Amino acid sequence: MRRRHKKSDQPLTVLVVEPRAGDLERTRVVLGEAGFRVVPVTRFDAAAPLLEAIQPDAVVLAAQAPDYAAVSVARRLRQLSRGAIPLLYLVDPADRETYRFCLEKGLCVDIVPRSGSGEELVLRLRAQLRLKASVRRSMVPEQEGSPAALHDPLTGLYNRAFLLELIALEIRRGERFGGGFSLVTGSLEDFRAVRKESGRVVAERLLVYSAVVFGQTVREADVVARVGEDEFAVLLPGTPAENVPDVMARVSERFALARLQVDGRVLRPSLALGAVSYPDLVGSPVQFLGAAQQALRRTREERRGSAMGLLV
Repeated sequence: MRRRHKKSDQPLTVLVVEPRAGDLERTRVVLGEAGFRVVPVTRFDAAAPLLEAIQPDAVVLAAQAPDYAAVSVARRLRQLSRGAIPLLYLVDPADRETYRFCLEKGLCVDIVPRSGSGEELVLRLRAQLRLKASVRRSMVPEQEGSPAALHDPLTGLYNRAFLLELIALEIRRGERFGGGFSLVTGSLEDFRAVRKESGRVVAERLLVYSAVVFGQTVREADVVARVGEDEFAVLLPGTPAENVPDVMARVSERFALARLQVDGRVLRPSLALGAVSYPDLVGSPVQFLGAAQQALRRTREERRGSAMGLLV
C-alpha cells in the first residue's frame, strides 16, 4: 500500500472500528478531544476498504466475544499495511475471556482496557505513533556532514550517545532549578539463549518487539533508548526515586503479558531491571548510566543466586 506524505500541521488519523454505537461515540469524543482525526465505523467488514481509502495513522479495533472479529480483521489489516500501521485492541476490562483470547491469539497486537476517561487509549496510541515516527526517521539516510544518527538502526529507539546528551541536560536542569529525575535500565535475560537456539534473525525480532513494549508502557515524556546488545534504558524526567518502584512494576507487568509469535513458536521475553535517581546519585552522564547498568547487573546476579538456591 502506497503511503502519502502528511503535513506536520495535520492531525493524525485514527480508524476506530466498534460495533456498539454508544461506545463508538464515546471513543470518538475521547480521541477527538486529544487532537486526533477520528474515522468511526461500526462494521468490521468496512475496515479493510477504509484502510486503503484513507490510509490512517493507526487503527483501534473493539474486541468482543463470541466471534472475536477484531482478530481476523487485524490479520487482514496487517497484510494490507505490511505492518506499517499500528493496531490496538480495545477490550472491556471485565471481559477476561476476550482479554485472554487477544493475548494468546491476537497476533501480538497491543491490548488497551476500555476506561471512562480513555486516558490509557490516548497514551498507548501516542506511544505507538511516536515509535513509528522514530523508526521512520532512523531509516532516512544521514547526509554527509550531518550529526551522528540519533536512533538505533535495529529498534528505532534512541541510541546510547543521544541518551547521554539527554542525561546531561537533565543534570544541568537539576543543578539549576532543583528537582530530580531517574533512569531505569532493563535487559532481556533469555536473549542469548534465544539467539543460540533460534538464530540471529529471531533474536533481533525479539529486540524489536521488546522496544515496542517499552514504548507502549512509559509516559509520553519519557525517553527509551537501546544502550547495549540486549539492554534498554528509560529516562524519566521529573521522577524522584520514590516513584521509580511503580514505574518498574508497570514495566514488569507489561513484559509479563508480552508474547511474540515467530514461526509457530511463542516467545515470552523475561526482563531484569535496575534504576538510579538524581540527586541521590551525582556524576557525569556516563557515570550515571554506568551506575544504572550496574544496578541492573546486581538484579541479574541476585536472580541467579535465588535460582541456584532453589536447586540446592
